[in-house]
Amino acid sequence: MFYYFVFLILGPLLLIQGRLVRKNIPILAEATGGRSGRLGEGRPLSLLVVGDSAAAGVGVETQDDALSGCLTRELAQKYCVDWSLVAKSGNTTADLIETLQGRPFQTDSLSVGSLPAKVLDDNWLDKRSAPDIDVVLVSLGVNDLLSPIGESHWIAQQVRLIKLLKSKFSAKHILMTAVPPMHCFPALPQPLRWFLGLRASEFNRKLVSLIELESECELVIIPLMPIASDMASDGFHPSAKVYRLWGGTAAKAIEKRIESLLHR
Repeated sequence: MFYYFVFLILGPLLLIQGRLVRKNIPILAEATGGRSGRLGEGRPLSLLVVGDSAAAGVGVETQDDALSGCLTRELAQKYCVDWSLVAKSGNTTADLIETLQGRPFQTDSLSVGSLPAKVLDDNWLDKRSAPDIDVVLVSLGVNDLLSPIGESHWIAQQVRLIKLLKSKFSAKHILMTAVPPMHCFPALPQPLRWFLGLRASEFNRKLVSLIELESECELVIIPLMPIASDMASDGFHPSAKVYRLWGGTAAKAIEKRIESLLHR
C-alpha cells in the first residue's frame, strides 16, 4: 500500500520519532473503580467491554468517567445492565484474544483491588462457565497500528476475535470501535502523526469491509476530530468529554437493535 512506500522513504525518521514519543509521553494510570456491576431497571441486558487502555479508562480518574461508566449510565436509563470490563493498557488484538481464551491475567498490571471476583477467578473465562453476552463493545487498534503488523493480518485477527466472542460468549451483537484519527493526536510529531493517520485510515477501510460481511457486527465511529483540549493530559488518550461522546454514541447504536437482541 501507499503507506508502505512512504515508510520505505521516511522509515528511519519515523522510527526515531516513535522511540522519542514512547520515551516522552507521560504514562497515565488506568481508571480506578469496579470492573463489573449491575445498573438500572427494566429489561435485562448483558454487556462486555473489552480492549486496550482506552477501554480501561486511561485519561480519567475513575471508571465512572471512563467508557464503561458513560456507556452503562446511558443504557441504564432503559435497561437493567449487567456489565463487565476486560481491558488492559498496551493490549493488542492478539493480547486480548489470549486473555479471553482463558490465560491468566497479569494481575500486577490490572490493579487487583478493582477487579470483580468473577474476573479474578480463572473459571470466569473458561468455556464451561463463560457468561452469555448480549452486547460486546471492542476498543482495539492503536497498539496494533503502532506495531509492524500489516492490515491483512490485523483483519484476520479481528475475524478470530469475532468468532471467539460468538462461540465462547454467545455474543448477539458486537460493536467494533473504529481506530481513532491519529493524525489529530497532539502528542505525535510530524511526519509520524500524518503517517499513523494514514495507516489508521487503511485499517478502518479494511474493518468496514469486514463488518459489511458480519451481520452481528457494527462499526462505532466517535463523531469528533479531536483537538488538544479534547485529549487527556498526555495528548494521546481520550478525555472525559470524548468518553462521554463515545459512550453515548455506542448506547444509541445498541438501543437501535436492542429489541431484536432481547428476543432472539
